Amino acid sequence: MIFLKGGIWTASAVHTAVMRNLLSFFLGILSDLLYVFVCSALFLDRAVTFVWDAPLRRRTGAIIHALARSRAASAALIFIPCFLLPFSLLTQKGVLILAGDRPLGFVQDADMLSGTVHEIEASASAASGETYSLPFSLSTRSMRAPLCEFLDENALRTALTEQSGELDTLAVISIDGTRAGVCHNAEEAQTLLDRVKRLYTTQADSSADFVQQVHVDSVVAESRLAGEPQTVFETLSDRLDVRARRSVTYTETIPFGTVTRENDAEYQDYRETVRQGQTGEAVVTAEIQTLDGEENERTIVARTVLRSASDEIVEVGTKNIGIGTGSFVRPVSGYTFTSAFKWRWGRLHSGVDLAVPEGTPVRASDNGKVILAENSGDGYGNYIILDHGNGFKTLYGHNSALCVSVGDIVSQGDLIAYSGSTGNSTGPHLHFEIHLDDEKVDPERFLSF
Repeated sequence: MIFLKGGIWTASAVHTAVMRNLLSFFLGILSDLLYVFVCSALFLDRAVTFVWDAPLRRRTGAIIHALARSRAASAALIFIPCFLLPFSLLTQKGVLILAGDRPLGFVQDADMLSGTVHEIEASASAASGETYSLPFSLSTRSMRAPLCEFLDENALRTALTEQSGELDTLAVISIDGTRAGVCHNAEEAQTLLDRVKRLYTTQADSSADFVQQVHVDSVVAESRLAGEPQTVFETLSDRLDVRARRSVTYTETIPFGTVTRENDAEYQDYRETVRQGQTGEAVVTAEIQTLDGEENERTIVARTVLRSASDEIVEVGTKNIGIGTGSFVRPVSGYTFTSAFKWRWGRLHSGVDLAVPEGTPVRASDNGKVILAENSGDGYGNYIILDHGNGFKTLYGHNSALCVSVGDIVSQGDLIAYSGSTGNSTGPHLHFEIHLDDEKVDPERFLSF
């Protein structure tokens, strides 16, 4: 609005005044043209003096002379077609709105005014949570006015808002349908939202958006409801998560693998690298997605291998050196289980007895090294002890014959003796023990018989 001493002019009123001045200017030009036309007629009158009869000439000349002498009369001849007709076309009957004694402008009808007032008051009430009414009285007056002075709904809303002195068009920021803050205008709201995005993005990011649904709505409300920008920003940064995307290109090292090649001519403790491995190199283009600045997804778009990796080749020996697997097999087959690991006759029976015919092959329960192979003279008779190199030892007693000597390396399942009934025995059988860290343990912990 344009404020002048003594009253208020709207911008449309100023426009109307300018149009009126232009109209007066053009009317003056038309009047002058008519005056020239009349003077030309007087000249022609003198030229045809001898053609017209005297009475007619006198009457015509009198009229022409009268018109020539009066510019006002000339203007009157064109007033009706050049002023009254445009005035009727450029004006319309409407309603003048008065706020107290101050004119706000013209509208087509009173319904438009009442509808806009209801809309403003409803918006302000919803924003504050309290019933709101405009702080001034409105009256109307029917009259004609230039078309350019009529207000549309937006202009009327702006005029009523400014007249209130306490209303403004505010911007409400909503997150997932819940109000999160109120700003002075939409520009301020967008600035605060952009600040939140910049917390978790870089110039390399091609796009950034919020995980939550964010809306900015313009509402007419009391200016006091607008929050401080910093306070609104802190609320938004606490409640919003930012998802960003960017494309990156980088060099990637391709690790080499290790290929193991067995050599049965070498013992199990043999290990030799026959070819060193070499890493490769590749150029990778990837799309990276971040959530609040932290990468949470990476998609490889393109990968170009610049140099392939070369595997390392390691040769290992497979020849048994007596290291056990930790898993045992039954030392004899076709047996009858006759005695368990238990106390009997006042002393511990420290193994299991497996009754078999004499001469039944006895086999190593696991890989190992023979550390004892002899006849005890009593007790175990002919017996063997294998050291499996992993904390385990096994004992095989009462054999009729031994097939290995101290220092021999045997594999699981190798023949080491034949069963018998030597030593303290009441019949052909194999006495079998398992020792763990030099302590005799129940073989049934490791084997089922």
